[in-house]
Amino acid sequence: MADPACTAFAGKTPPRSWGRALLLTLPIALWSLFMSLRGLLQPDRSLQIASALTAAFLIALFFMMMKTSSTYRWRRWFFVALGVLFPIEFIHNVMVLRGSMGIPIEEMIAGRTPFCFLPIPLLILPAALTKTLVFPGSLLPGGGMAGAGMAAMAGLWLAITLVVGKGWCSYACFFGGIEEGMAALPKKAHWKKLDPRLRLVPWAVLLAMVLLSLALFEPAYCMWLCPFKAVSEYVAARNTVGMVQNGIFVVLFAALVIVLPLLTKKRTQCTFLCPFGAFQSIFNKTSVFDIKIDRTVCSPCVLCQKSCPTMSLTDESIKKGETLMSCMKCGACVDACPKGAAVWHIRGTQVAVKPERARLMFLYAAWAMAAMFGGTIITQDLATILQRVI
Repeated sequence: MADPACTAFAGKTPPRSWGRALLLTLPIALWSLFMSLRGLLQPDRSLQIASALTAAFLIALFFMMMKTSSTYRWRRWFFVALGVLFPIEFIHNVMVLRGSMGIPIEEMIAGRTPFCFLPIPLLILPAALTKTLVFPGSLLPGGGMAGAGMAAMAGLWLAITLVVGKGWCSYACFFGGIEEGMAALPKKAHWKKLDPRLRLVPWAVLLAMVLLSLALFEPAYCMWLCPFKAVSEYVAARNTVGMVQNGIFVVLFAALVIVLPLLTKKRTQCTFLCPFGAFQSIFNKTSVFDIKIDRTVCSPCVLCQKSCPTMSLTDESIKKGETLMSCMKCGACVDACPKGAAVWHIRGTQVAVKPERARLMFLYAAWAMAAMFGGTIITQDLATILQRVI
């Protein structure tokens, strides 16, 4: 899983001692154990083991981030595990409950669909103008638990996003790990020339889907363009329209989540399609954390630019000493830079002043979020697998 570019430490913070790394890991260890406590106290042995394994996994990865001062290579193990395990458990559950991954449209309208964060930007205009969530339920009193649950989850998402910005896409998205895992497999990119103008496509998709969702009063992206419907839940194909929808899901998944990441070593679905990712980019302006390029020590090696999985660094942005709005704060550029010029940064402070402290503060917030969302999902997924083994 590790990239050669992620193993250099020249010009960077040297590896910490075991004792100091353990001390810095302690807050996350306590939080991870707290998040696993409910599962550990359940009588279900499979859930107990899954909870313990998940907590150990999260703590071990955070410890390695503290010990080595490398972020991306260790974060990726968690992210890929989340991306692989989530569809397995999700598909298992819907097949047990319904015998099919297709959900009848009346079930969707009734609000009997699991929460997904991808439609959040599509809900804003319909909710503001009609006080109704198009996926699913109502914001009005008496609108049902589905609407209340959706509103609560959206509120939690907003609170976290205001802190970490688009870091959500690197630490909480339970789909992105699939394409990141695919991108990690080849040793080098076979297709290196990508038109940078393609980065504008998610913004166009976001605008189109928001307007269509308002016009059609349905989450248009979920109904027509989401590649991950191929490995989760889609509208049951009862007619030609449904078959066309499912065909689109499969083609987009194969192209953007499997094939192109293998060819480019990039997260192509996130970079070139996802409207939620574009929407999250806006919150990079509210986050106190970002990544900067220290121009006083930067050499024109462009390793940071090559390592970025979302093409969030360009020649122009590097000259300005900053990343683009689409930066997911994954840390790949920081790990790859041999000079230590790419640094974690807190807005309002000088560049390269205690960057490791900025990294630590960001990782506490991001990893706490990862344990809350991803850790819970991984625990349930492992429990489902263990139930068949034990």
